[in-house]
Amino acid sequence: MQEKSIRHGHPSTLHLWWARRLLASSLAVLMALLLPDPCDAHCPAAFKEEARRILLAMHGRAREWTGAIESDEGLRHILLKFIADFSNWDEASNPAYLKASRALVKAAHGEEPPLVVDPFAGGGSIPLEARRVGCEAFGSDLNPVACLILKLMLDDIPRHGPKLAEELRELGWLAL
Repeated sequence: MQEKSIRHGHPSTLHLWWARRLLASSLAVLMALLLPDPCDAHCPAAFKEEARRILLAMHGRAREWTGAIESDEGLRHILLKFIADFSNWDEASNPAYLKASRALVKAAHGEEPPLVVDPFAGGGSIPLEARRVGCEAFGSDLNPVACLILKLMLDDIPRHGPKLAEELRELGWLAL
């Protein structure tokens, strides 16, 4: 639960939310839902082939993946290991994991990114993680504070980046 004690650079520092979902668990559930099970008879062979290529090409991957990845059961195990490792807060912003996760989602869903809808998004953990792995995301909530946080995290910050933070600081000083 290291994520709950982070006080800098985490979306939870925007506003204290009464029922905030951990980003790590949101990420793990999303990845598990977005990727097909290689052991399922309906899993496309093209996905399995591309998933093997992506995982073996990943920088910093475990060496033992090479032999295990050949079977469908081995690929399933490695995908689950990838999801578990990526959901660790220390690896969540690792460029190798981000690149591989986006490539896996693309391999599973093709050129058009899947849409993740969260009608009760609250603090926005699920839509935020969906965006990070290359999905389109829509979140809403009945609470207007939640809607403001969602708009800020999903639209304004990605669009304006650090420039937005500087403008908000300047406006804050003017208001005093």
